Amino acid sequence: MNNDIGSPWHEGELALQRVVGVEQQMDGVGRKVMRPYLTPQLQHFFPQLPFVAAAAVDQDSWPWVTLLEGAPGFVDAPDDSRLELALTPPTDDPLEPLLNSGTSIGLLGIELHTRRRNRVNGVLQGSTGQWQLEVTHAFGNCPQYIHDWSAMNWVQPQPGSVLKSRSSSLDQLPGAVLAHIDRAITAFVGSYAHTDQGVQVDASHRGGQAGFIRRQGRDLILPDFAGNRFFNTLGNVLTTGRAALAIPDFVSGDVLHLSGEARLVDESFAGARYPGAERYWCLTPRHIVWRPGALGWRSHASTVAAEAAPLGPWQALVPLKLQRVQVTDVVQETPEIRSFYLNRAQQDKALAPFNAGQFITLRVPRLDATSLVRSYTLSGDSHQAAYRISVKADGEGSRYLHSALQVGAELSVSLPMGSFTAAASGSERAHWVLLGGGIGITPLVSLAHELTAAERGPVTLIQSVRDINQAPFGKELLDLEARGLRLKRHVTGTAAAPNGWTPGRVSLAQILTDQALAEVQLYLCGPAAFVQRYHQEALDIGLLSEQIHTEAFGPSALTQTYAIPVAEQPVEVSFANPSAVAHWQPGESLLETAEAAGLTPAFGCRSGSCGECACTLVTGGVTYPEGISAPEGKILLCSARPAAGSGKLSIELG
Repeated sequence: MNNDIGSPWHEGELALQRVVGVEQQMDGVGRKVMRPYLTPQLQHFFPQLPFVAAAAVDQDSWPWVTLLEGAPGFVDAPDDSRLELALTPPTDDPLEPLLNSGTSIGLLGIELHTRRRNRVNGVLQGSTGQWQLEVTHAFGNCPQYIHDWSAMNWVQPQPGSVLKSRSSSLDQLPGAVLAHIDRAITAFVGSYAHTDQGVQVDASHRGGQAGFIRRQGRDLILPDFAGNRFFNTLGNVLTTGRAALAIPDFVSGDVLHLSGEARLVDESFAGARYPGAERYWCLTPRHIVWRPGALGWRSHASTVAAEAAPLGPWQALVPLKLQRVQVTDVVQETPEIRSFYLNRAQQDKALAPFNAGQFITLRVPRLDATSLVRSYTLSGDSHQAAYRISVKADGEGSRYLHSALQVGAELSVSLPMGSFTAAASGSERAHWVLLGGGIGITPLVSLAHELTAAERGPVTLIQSVRDINQAPFGKELLDLEARGLRLKRHVTGTAAAPNGWTPGRVSLAQILTDQALAEVQLYLCGPAAFVQRYHQEALDIGLLSEQIHTEAFGPSALTQTYAIPVAEQPVEVSFANPSAVAHWQPGESLLETAEAAGLTPAFGCRSGSCGECACTLVTGGVTYPEGISAPEGKILLCSARPAAGSGKLSIELG
């Protein structure tokens, strides 16, 4: 965070806010709540506390975090610009040698029984026993995931043998220390970032059910739940790659300090999911301090935080049927469209066969280490050994593919799926009319290959684009025309058109003049508004609904409008069969919310056309982009968003 006239956040925080679509919102919030002084409420709050969490960075750039204790009042606020700390930490505390005049400190005040917490960042001045923290930033945190450690009592510490280990790893710790991690329900985090104002250090808090800190070899993996969207800790992790933990046991007084390398990871790395988690981060400890019996303030947890109770525990992932593929060729079809040719990474295995019109899904990595699940139609000939996907750079997932998928790159993709195939018509022979708008031509090219080769009746392919430069597959379509395809090409953005092209919009009535309408099987693919328009036109000229097959691309390609406004803040969503609690974030569909929670609901087109993701809404309200409608009594997860003012949602997946 910084207090210049620009953003109140540093680049790591901004990057993550950008990922979840709250950058603009948080800019306004940050300017209001990030204060360079203590409010009267904070001046009253800190002197009540029996301990505070504090973080600092050592000379080798490793962060550390600890609990500093004293009788209430040992932290005082004589004015709004500083905190006075009357303390002398034990010599075995890893923060003790770091407390020097001029040290940047992150301080977290947390009152466990009232679930209040507030943070102060600043610079330490003074000397041992008489420290002053000059305030740089002071702000409140939400009262979530804080367990009620009621009735704390002071017990004179009787420390045991301290274990200090530099350049060591988690798997070298004694069993008793590992058990301490496994039963932890509270932890404190230290992290830092380099900003224009120097080193900024943060102390933060995490809470969950026992076992929420997952041990995996030399790593600790922690779930990250819905919060205030500041991303102080994870933004720091993103920029420095380091973090620290202090894991206390308020019953025994034992405390474990860990400092190491940190990074954001996804659930596939964790090998499990924690229901309710929005993302995960990993700490690989490098330096360890174990201080048994070191804490003086003791208690027994009386109540698990209401927000944490329904979350977790860790659950094994459902095995996915994936194929490991390698990019064997990349072809620039237009300035914005690239085709990627994929073949089996293991040469001794063949790709699963597909039917023209089907698609594959793949997971696109994101900056915050979560994954976008995206579907891409197979645009190639189904008789060829390789897959081809043709992708327009329009959105986070497709832009990643354009920048990252080079020849030789490997990735995992699903088995082919989807029912936008010739078999869906039930016709052995027909007049096949394929109408594609923009990038919606991709499945239709594949269908044109398959149907032309099969000789199951005449095939008319109509390509509609706004500009000639946006038209892919030019030579390929002409080659198909030479083999019998009836090719019609329209350019809608100009009154003039080059040879072989017709200016203006497609008219189905003109194309199907003198045709036996009963023989037509119409396949529409393109942006949702395009599909909706030609679906209605087809009905108007006399086609039956069972003769019309649709697949809408987008609706991400459109400027979406909704009959009912979409919620602007995160919304809690409870899923059943299987069960999970998640938080929908602005910008995502409810299908993406379910997938982020580790669920695997059925889906097909991911654009509101196929109905595969239909399920039951028990409570709450949803809204859809114009042109999308759900079956009666159902909602379409892939397109639905919580409606403004709907409150919590409850959805039955089974």
